[in-house]
Amino acid sequence: MRMLLVSFLICLSTCGLAGCGDGFLQFEWNTQGKPKPDVEDGFVDAKVQGIANSKSYIGTVAEQGYIEGLRRMRVRGYGLVAGLGTTGSSECPKRIRNRLIQEMYKRPEFSRQGIKPVRVSPEQVLKSTDTAVVIVEGEIPAAAQKGTRFDLSIRALAGTQTTSLAGGRLYSTDLYVYRDTASGASVEGRALASAAGPVFVNPFAKTKEGQERRITKMERRGMVLGGGRTNSPRRLRLVLTRPSYRRARLITETINSRFPSGGDVAKAESPSNINLRVPSAFRNDPFRFLSLIRHLYLPNRPGFLERRTQDLAEEIVSPSAPHADIAMAWEGIGRTVLPTVQKLYTDERAHVRFYAAITGLRLGDDVSVDVVGEFAFNGESAYRLTAIDELGNARNSYRTSVVLRRLLSDPDPRVRVEAYEALLPRHDEMIATEKIGKHNFMLDKVETPGPNIIYVRRTGAQRIALLGDGIFCMPPVFYQDPNNLITINAEEDDRKLTLIRRTRFEDRISPPLPGSLELGRLIDMLGNDPKVLRDDNIHGLALDYATITRTLFDLCESGEINASFMLQKHSTTEMFGPMSSTGRAESDL
Repeated sequence: MRMLLVSFLICLSTCGLAGCGDGFLQFEWNTQGKPKPDVEDGFVDAKVQGIANSKSYIGTVAEQGYIEGLRRMRVRGYGLVAGLGTTGSSECPKRIRNRLIQEMYKRPEFSRQGIKPVRVSPEQVLKSTDTAVVIVEGEIPAAAQKGTRFDLSIRALAGTQTTSLAGGRLYSTDLYVYRDTASGASVEGRALASAAGPVFVNPFAKTKEGQERRITKMERRGMVLGGGRTNSPRRLRLVLTRPSYRRARLITETINSRFPSGGDVAKAESPSNINLRVPSAFRNDPFRFLSLIRHLYLPNRPGFLERRTQDLAEEIVSPSAPHADIAMAWEGIGRTVLPTVQKLYTDERAHVRFYAAITGLRLGDDVSVDVVGEFAFNGESAYRLTAIDELGNARNSYRTSVVLRRLLSDPDPRVRVEAYEALLPRHDEMIATEKIGKHNFMLDKVETPGPNIIYVRRTGAQRIALLGDGIFCMPPVFYQDPNNLITINAEEDDRKLTLIRRTRFEDRISPPLPGSLELGRLIDMLGNDPKVLRDDNIHGLALDYATITRTLFDLCESGEINASFMLQKHSTTEMFGPMSSTGRAESDL
């Protein structure tokens, strides 16, 4: 028995050059809702925004020009996916093959100058059906900083015999920006980002009529969630519509005075161009920084800001006023506006209270936490999800953490998930995090009252969260995933599950293995890297994120797990200080 276990363990551990795992089909994510705008350069004209006559616009930087560098930058490259068992292929155009070989020889694992002998050459790797050459594409976010993560899409080369990318891992590769020429060819620019990570394919692919898609076609595509990483910050600059040395100097001094840091945030390079640098405090939210710049006032005569603060307080009461812009203008002025906005925390009009409190929250006023919290707890409020988002952004306030923890037990599952997402960047004590496998995913456990929820991320990172108290598989259970990679079985009175794992590599099948009824421990067993325990049992079945996602969904749907399943969706919250494109051209080549 021990020899059988060890043999299967070796199969799981070595079934691919980049590790083994199996998945399903490429997910065409639902993009309904209200995602971030697909900005290109600058912002919509004030007349389009309807703020040309607003005191939040008159006299500001926004009146003087637009910000350049706010379009997404499309990048692509060629990469190698490994860990496919027998579903890859050795086919690849000579030009691409030679390029990949050159890049692979630069890596330590293939270097012939290393101390350890080289086990396999790049040429041998590319000949294996365990690998497949793929096209990697992604969009670097607008205003991205160095190290910003973004999602990637990959697809097998056309005409190759690769049947599935499921369970593979993308080797590190560079991504470039390309410019089309008049001849129809493309000119390759500099490498703007790198790409690597586990491949995720769609576990729920359906046709419009609800029928399963053809597996061989859809499994040739995949995603690498958060697999892109920028090499340098995107170029940002303020372009003045009326060039002027004096005006450029005034704007530069105003910006640097408002955002003092270890170096100038703004630097004028000409009468019409001012280079911008995002301060470290806004690294994770560069759009807020840029929106603040737009809303900074330039007049510096005595008493101007005090009068403008009061003017904004009078303007915001109108239902048709640009409330978000007014709040941003207040924030740009700074903490001197607090006595004015605090008086509005008790205003009878919801929009006045909300945007005044948002201003206070962003300026560090702890009193505003209670006001924003009222909106977060109000199930009838249109500002509810936005309020939770704002509480999450106020990471320097302990009181906001207390409010968000209370929301973890809200009756509305969307609110509970939003509160979890808001607490996650804080590494809050309510969230116990465990890494599953070296390159697989993160598992979060949040013990909280309320109906049990299994929440699965679909962008940014591979992550599963268990919200509730006591999430179990409920015997009797019998489950087999659509690709017959895992079988889960338990009779009604059983205290353990019986697991049988099959691999695509050599079609190996494990002996029956014990699994816990407690879901957290079961996920750990399903997704972790395999190893033999002291009792000679295997722990870790190396199932990939997509397979586990489908398994959890099916077991929840059948009632064999006492929880509801939620897949991450795009935020439907209002955008605070929305920005849009003017469509001006720009190139990072």
